[in-house]
Amino acid sequence: MVLNKIENYFEKKTEKIKKYYHIVLRIGIAILFLWFGFSQIINPDAWIGLMPNYVQSITPFSANTLILFNGIFEIIFATLLLLGLYTRTVSLLLSLHLFHIVTIVGYGAIGARDLALAIATLSIFLHGADEFCLDKLKVNNKPFNEKVSKNDEEVKEDIKIKEEKENK
Repeated sequence: MVLNKIENYFEKKTEKIKKYYHIVLRIGIAILFLWFGFSQIINPDAWIGLMPNYVQSITPFSANTLILFNGIFEIIFATLLLLGLYTRTVSLLLSLHLFHIVTIVGYGAIGARDLALAIATLSIFLHGADEFCLDKLKVNNKPFNEKVSKNDEEVKEDIKIKEEKENK
C-alpha cells in the first residue's frame, strides 16, 4: 500500500523528465569507461593481475602494452559514446568488451557488477541514438556522421543563384 503511493507519486512527478533517461544512462556508462580507460593508462601495473595468461601468450606485446591498448580503446569509444557518435556500433562493441571481461573475471562480485554494466551498455545499443546524440544532429537533412555532399544539380543551382546575384 505504501509502496503504491510512493510509486504513484514518483510516476506523476517524473513524467516530464522520462525522455532524459537514455542520455543519463549513455553519459553514465561513458564516464565509467573513461574512468577505467584513464586509470589503465595512468597506472597499467595495477591492472596486470586482472589480465588472463592466455592473452599474453597469444600476442607479442607485453602486459603493460596490452593494458595501455585497452585503456586507449576504452577512452576512444567512451568519448564517442559520450558525444553520441556512432552510438549503436560503439555501445555494441563496449558491451561485447564487458561481456568478455565477465567471462574472464567469472562468478563473483566483480563479475556480477560487470554483467550488469554490460547489460546496461547493451540497452544503449538496443535503443540507439537518443535525441541528444550528435548522431541525431542534421546537416543538410543528413545525419551528422554521414558524408554531406551536393549532387551536380545542387551545385549547378548554387552557381546559377550566385551568377544571378552578381548580374543584379
